[in-house]
Amino acid sequence: MRIKMILLLLSCTVCVLTLLAQRANAADVSSFEPALLVIDVQNAYLPMMDTKDVAPGMEAVNSLIDVFRKNNLPIIRVYHHEIGQGPAMGEEAFEFPQSVKILESDPKVIKNYPSAFTKTNLDDLLKAKNINCVYLFGFLATGCVLATYFGAVDRNYDAVMVREALISPKADYTEMICNITGARKLALVSASISILSRPVGELETLTNDQVLKIHPITSPVELNFIGYYLMSKNRLPEAIIVLKTNARLFENEPNCFDSLGEAYERNGEKDPALLHYEKAVQKAKEKNDANLPVFEKNYQRVKQSGQ
Repeated sequence: MRIKMILLLLSCTVCVLTLLAQRANAADVSSFEPALLVIDVQNAYLPMMDTKDVAPGMEAVNSLIDVFRKNNLPIIRVYHHEIGQGPAMGEEAFEFPQSVKILESDPKVIKNYPSAFTKTNLDDLLKAKNINCVYLFGFLATGCVLATYFGAVDRNYDAVMVREALISPKADYTEMICNITGARKLALVSASISILSRPVGELETLTNDQVLKIHPITSPVELNFIGYYLMSKNRLPEAIIVLKTNARLFENEPNCFDSLGEAYERNGEKDPALLHYEKAVQKAKEKNDANLPVFEKNYQRVKQSGQ
């Protein structure tokens, strides 16, 4: 059984890499229109999950729902009904636990196959809302959530698995799925949703205290990731705003300045790129940062390009 699971996961890895390569070749998406898919968090399946993951997993489920609710973003409930087996609609086993913060007004999709896209209206529902990015979590990480992830990527949605809110019968299998799909941590997802669901330029009008009060930023990693996400979408001016905010919030972190230098460089602004690469080098020397050689290489490359 374990060998079969390993072979299945290896096959999944190949599929993920292929689909991501196809998506990378697709046109950039200029906007960020996310939806949350709450998949099969049903009473019937809860007892099957790895017990040590259930409590933290369910807490993460509600945290994500809160983030999307706060930002007025779509939350879609997905239920599974196995034809001829159940759980049957109307039964308590079919429903989500009462502790899950879904609302009757949240759109509902009922599926009979592992993927929530197979023979359902999910794709039409997402298109009607102009959604281009889906965040996925629920039961089972190794089954229906993974199948829906593949279905989303295959339909050119940006698909993101949320690490802490994925649960399956075995925690080590869940971890493998997280690694294969590049599942993101809850803190990173929460910050991304908060920042990207508002006008990015707003960050320039806020003090550091205001930024931290409005947005759930806990480390420089989060804004750094968002900056690179925006660069990948060719939204360079917005990437610069995000990374400038990161540099002023975490002014002693050399990597913040190196990333900002890269954003300026990609935007064709050599002078500010050189300035921030130099700051990264200076701060790395002060902290004896292990990445100093990388920062120096970037600084020298831009410096020599103008000679």
